Amino acid sequence: MKQSVVGNNGSLSKEEFEAASNQDYDEKSWKPLIDFFWNRYNKRYFLPIKALQDHTDFEIRNNCGFLVASIDCILIETLEQYYTGQDESLGKLHDPFYSFFKRSKAFKGAIENDQDAGKFAGLVRSGLLHQSKTKKASVINKKNSTPIIGWIDPSDKNKGFEINRDLFHSNVHEEYKNLIKNLKSSNNVDLREKFKSKIQTIIE
Repeated sequence: MKQSVVGNNGSLSKEEFEAASNQDYDEKSWKPLIDFFWNRYNKRYFLPIKALQDHTDFEIRNNCGFLVASIDCILIETLEQYYTGQDESLGKLHDPFYSFFKRSKAFKGAIENDQDAGKFAGLVRSGLLHQSKTKKASVINKKNSTPIIGWIDPSDKNKGFEINRDLFHSNVHEEYKNLIKNLKSSNNVDLREKFKSKIQTIIE
């Protein structure tokens, strides 16, 4: 393991990593790991995305939806690796999305089962990351009438999804905060162990 890789000063030492106990959450000993996690994704992803969303240039502000949605798909997969303790996503392509949607209260009711998650992974995630587009009739926009995520036609799910890019991203951001809250729960020993396992794959 490297001696240091992001706390307040941008580093996480081996000693700080090892001081954080899985058995009990102690604010002082866990702070360097939480800072490392939060700064890594906030500085590299969430703050740059906010800069795009708030940009003074209308064309940039208005047309960053596909870019933001693509990054959100990456962030969802990465977040789930902290819950599984893995360096990369394992199993079926849609597994991390099903886990994510199932856990997040904001997405309740949209992705109801394994098959729905498979459609999201194929029509949205894979379309964006491999072809720079959504598939079938799927759309990404910021209309007030568009739900965080819903079906174009609930009677024919093969047509794909409608996604409110701002609501979707906001709730992906919120789920990163929720992971930190979950780590602090006294009975989440297994989660703390898996979180540290994922951190170790980054700094080793």
